[in-house]
Amino acid sequence: MSSDLLVKTLEDLSLDPGYVAGDPCSSLSLSSSGRSGRSQPQAGSAPRGAWWQRAGSWDTVSTLPEDAAADVLAKCPRLPELEEYPWTEQELREVVRKVAGSSFTGEAVRRLSVLLRRALLRVSREAQRLSELHRRCTRLEVQSAARLVLSCALAERCVSSAVRAVSLHCMSSGDPARQRARSARCGLTLSAGRFFRWMVETRVSVRVHEYAAVCLTACLETLAGEVAARALEAARLPAEDEGAPGVTGGVTAQLLQGTVNRDPQLWGLLQPYEHLVCGRTVHGE
Repeated sequence: MSSDLLVKTLEDLSLDPGYVAGDPCSSLSLSSSGRSGRSQPQAGSAPRGAWWQRAGSWDTVSTLPEDAAADVLAKCPRLPELEEYPWTEQELREVVRKVAGSSFTGEAVRRLSVLLRRALLRVSREAQRLSELHRRCTRLEVQSAARLVLSCALAERCVSSAVRAVSLHCMSSGDPARQRARSARCGLTLSAGRFFRWMVETRVSVRVHEYAAVCLTACLETLAGEVAARALEAARLPAEDEGAPGVTGGVTAQLLQGTVNRDPQLWGLLQPYEHLVCGRTVHGE
């Protein structure tokens, strides 16, 4: 089996056939348009049923040699690396400290920042696609994008945090409250104003509502806290087995990456490959 056929097989198994990206914008759709053109069925191509008869079973992909699998992943389209992202390392460290205290190393925080950029790109692309009809991005598009991209459990937590942040923003709309920063009025650590500027500069939509930025900020902050909590739990398990109190060596970048690789809800979401659309299983869970 040739490498090109292996790449096509892997993309067909992983990509939702109903997922089509919108018109390319400057920062978010650098490779969606090219992939969408390649993934469309051609007029003279064989039907999908004939391919299943040739392939035989789902085990065909999972029984590849390790070198062949690595070669296939190397040829898969990757997400573009975000050079500008709407948070600082200090803000992310504050988010992690609320969940895991001071157990995260500096390298682990920087690795978490890299992983969150991929989640930010996936959610923003989906919000961009949902905003195409009315040419505006509101909190509804961001919440729908989170439900489509994240797994059910993560989506419920992120959307609940987004609704709570918007409610706090609405309740603190008096004159004394307006002197406070927007993130402080929403109960957030990450900067909602910086998220709003990022959404405008990357052209998520023609019009971006401020509540959309608040929701996106809350979703990413909740996701960062969830990843940090699961990494901390993974670090505590060996320590408890050995009878040692707490986390002895802290959460390192290697342990954080290992936690993501073993978690079915996080692995597809935080991988750099485009064909891994979301963290849902084949049963939609």
